[in-house]
Amino acid sequence: MTKSEASSTYNWIVGFAAGFGGLLFGYEIGVIGQVLAMISFQIQFNLIKLDSTGNPLYGSDGKTIDADNQADLESWITSTFLFGCIIGAAIFSVVCDRLGRKKSIIISGILFAIGGLVQCISSTLGPLLIGRVVSGLAIGTASMVVPMYIAETAPAATRGALTTVYQLMITFGIFVATAINSIIIKASPRWLAEKGLHEQAIQVISKLRGLDVNHREVVAEMKEIQDGVDFDKNLGDSTWGEMFRGSIGKRTIIAIVNQSLQQLTGINVILYYSKDIFNAMGFASADTKIAFPLANAFINFIATFPGMWAVDRFGRKTLLLWGALGMAIGHAGVFTFFQLSKSNQPLAWGAIISVYIFLISFATTWGPVVWSYQAEIFPLRVRSKGTGIGTMTNWIWNTIIAYAFPQVFSALNKGPSVYWIFFSFCAIMFVWSWTMIKETKGLSLEEIGEVFGEEKRDGETGTAKY
Repeated sequence: MTKSEASSTYNWIVGFAAGFGGLLFGYEIGVIGQVLAMISFQIQFNLIKLDSTGNPLYGSDGKTIDADNQADLESWITSTFLFGCIIGAAIFSVVCDRLGRKKSIIISGILFAIGGLVQCISSTLGPLLIGRVVSGLAIGTASMVVPMYIAETAPAATRGALTTVYQLMITFGIFVATAINSIIIKASPRWLAEKGLHEQAIQVISKLRGLDVNHREVVAEMKEIQDGVDFDKNLGDSTWGEMFRGSIGKRTIIAIVNQSLQQLTGINVILYYSKDIFNAMGFASADTKIAFPLANAFINFIATFPGMWAVDRFGRKTLLLWGALGMAIGHAGVFTFFQLSKSNQPLAWGAIISVYIFLISFATTWGPVVWSYQAEIFPLRVRSKGTGIGTMTNWIWNTIIAYAFPQVFSALNKGPSVYWIFFSFCAIMFVWSWTMIKETKGLSLEEIGEVFGEEKRDGETGTAKY
């Protein structure tokens, strides 16, 4: 079919409206790091040692003294949210096909509001952890549905940039009411076609592309979608066993490994525990609580824009390769300057700069591209299951790392050795991207199947050619 090089303004509005699901996640990441550093929160939930009157005890360095179980409590407060994310992604990998993408996104917004309310009114650890799990359900749902929805509504020429909107919203990190979703978002045309709602599907395509319903590109895109739907229906209903066999199995493994490696870069260690990391470098408490985390969040947000621009120009594989290399350099720099700063503290600024090199490399490449790639590689018939498996993998690793890092960092006497672990994974990422990632730039969702070895469909009948 003829590819349109232009994406209508409305298509971008839809992408940003759906991307508000990512904004919820960004809000959560930004908030928890600040909340854990608040003295009032530390007192309320016994994260620091108190005197007989309930006031904080301070050490000779002027800093509060951590409670004996502080690392364990922080791990639970952080990881219960991520446990909820795993459950949300798992449930909606099935439910999403029944309810549709739009309703699933709206439900995630409602759940997030409920979880936030429970956390706000909690005065003891139990209710706080329940609220964390409910908020996690919301974010797990959004992280699975939103990139998939955007991929299904975007034209091939700008699909990479549009699907990275989700990552942009994560980095933006400010909660805005998700009621906008019920007004702006339209149902996915591929989901409508699968349900037999052809007239509605073509109306949505027309609106998204800014073209008349009878325009040849709208008609051609609708035919390509319908051919894909017919082809998938001829194969029968998808099964979970199918997700690990043949061409689909290869794509499932790629999604799992990509999401695993994205977390093993150490990105969420820096976002969740930046206060502890910068404290260990010898910086003042005020800087570690406010200035440095704020700079981290700002750089992470701004650096996403070059990734949005580059993904449809240089391709997914190229960005993943350069990102792995850049992050490895950043981790090596953090380790080196962290170590040198023990005898010459001003050299710790070199570690700070290296953290920013890492953040820029992540935010322009592995941050957005992994979500974009996952959302586009699976055929419609198994897309919810495939996206759900990849998203659950992300949250499982996120949970493991968030829970384990305080323990590991403490065991290593809050030294820099942990950065060599992350450096090693970045090296693995480079080899993985070079050998296993197939380029999907500029291809329609239906054409991507052929890249992964599916039979080519006949242009007239939609059936497979042998």
